[in-house]
Amino acid sequence: MAEYFRGARAFQVPTRLIPPARVSAAIPMVFGCAPIHRLPADSQANAMPGSIVLAQQNSDAEEALGIKSATDDFKKWGLSMMAFSHFNLFNLGPVLFVNLFNPEIHFSTAPSEELLFVGSVGNFTATLKNTDVIKLNSVNNFTEGEDFTINKITGVITVIPGKLLEEKLLESGHAPILANYTYAAPEMVTANDCIGGYDIETGETTGLELIEDVFPLTSLIPGGLVAPHFSENPVVAAIMAAKTQRINSVFTSVAYGDIPTDGVNGVKLYTKVPEYKNKNSLVYEDMLLCWPKAKVGDREISLSVLACGTAAETDAANMDIPFASNSNKTLPIQGIVAGGEEVILNLSKANRLAGNGVSTALNFNGWKSWGGRTAAYPGATDPKDVFFSSRRMFAWYSNRLILTYFQKVDDGINNRLIQTIVNSEQINLNSLGASEALLPGSRIEFTPDDNAIINIMDGLIRFRILLGMVVPAEEIDFILEFDPTLLEALFAA
Repeated sequence: MAEYFRGARAFQVPTRLIPPARVSAAIPMVFGCAPIHRLPADSQANAMPGSIVLAQQNSDAEEALGIKSATDDFKKWGLSMMAFSHFNLFNLGPVLFVNLFNPEIHFSTAPSEELLFVGSVGNFTATLKNTDVIKLNSVNNFTEGEDFTINKITGVITVIPGKLLEEKLLESGHAPILANYTYAAPEMVTANDCIGGYDIETGETTGLELIEDVFPLTSLIPGGLVAPHFSENPVVAAIMAAKTQRINSVFTSVAYGDIPTDGVNGVKLYTKVPEYKNKNSLVYEDMLLCWPKAKVGDREISLSVLACGTAAETDAANMDIPFASNSNKTLPIQGIVAGGEEVILNLSKANRLAGNGVSTALNFNGWKSWGGRTAAYPGATDPKDVFFSSRRMFAWYSNRLILTYFQKVDDGINNRLIQTIVNSEQINLNSLGASEALLPGSRIEFTPDDNAIINIMDGLIRFRILLGMVVPAEEIDFILEFDPTLLEALFAA
């Protein structure tokens, strides 16, 4: 029986309009190797394979992953490459990092390397053949810190003046001085390590499968998947493209991949790129495929990493809405290379790549990203599938819809629920149209055709949203015509 009440009371009901959830399409999730062996043991545990590191800026990445992006070898440390590009070149953040390097597994040993010391009294040094030393076991019977110091990143051993090691070096005919040490071998990390999976015995999730853990852990949705070096493997690229769909069963993302330029499978000529792409079935509508690599200073950077940066930079200039193409945007590079050799692309050659669904770089009044078609092109023709900006926009809009209206799941199906969703989303669509992120006239509908009574009885309602996508102006033609009638002006008084 209801409680008897006499008097006046107030009750609250849900607002009939729902503000849209805030979603960023520009947060990259990057998979690669980081030199975590440089970290203290307790910090290493937080960055081992199976972990997700969220970094807002370069200092965060250095502290959590041990990287030195200004000097690290990008061929070894893909996460250092990403940190340098996103935080330094583009001044953007945050980034979700997934390290694949395990210093307990991926290492090599130099058991008896003879050291060649150079210099003179008070200034003797030797350089190990391998950098990124994990542990220096011995240098004959000399003691680290007493007789010498070592820079484990560069492998440079510096003799401390006046100590036993220097005295030994000054002796004539001394026996060889041998070093025994272990060093990082990130080249041992395989494509399978990147692909990863879920271990039902241990409950451990690794590699690309960690995409599923991002939202539960951080409440963020990965805006783009990047795997420098590893995405050059066609199997990894295929799985990256597949993982962009149904993240946590509902969310959507995109991927950035590369065609290899080095090694046995490296493509060094632009004319061979379409053949490689087709041979390996790199035809995914949710992937921007890139070739070749970029040159920044004396280091090479994967174009997929830079493409991720230009996409985020373009979003930042457009209210964080990914409707604009990241093609024909300035790249902070000094050249492009394949197999270590400079590549020269004119507009015709760059267009051939772009026309085959491959993004590249073009020096046209400064270096620009070039090519905004997905890897599905030219085999696919649907505008929503062939323009990378459209794929990103659909993903962003879908994710925002889910986050906005998930709160209404299990509400009663009645006119109030339907009108709340229709009215709220139409206002959002009108706002996107007014800001020109969508074309005016985009609309949401709730119709009998989409909602059979038997489905409503089973708890299912459907809304149809018609989006006016903004497609990039890839070709701008000017028609010039000689107008002879204008010659009559010659006879004007």
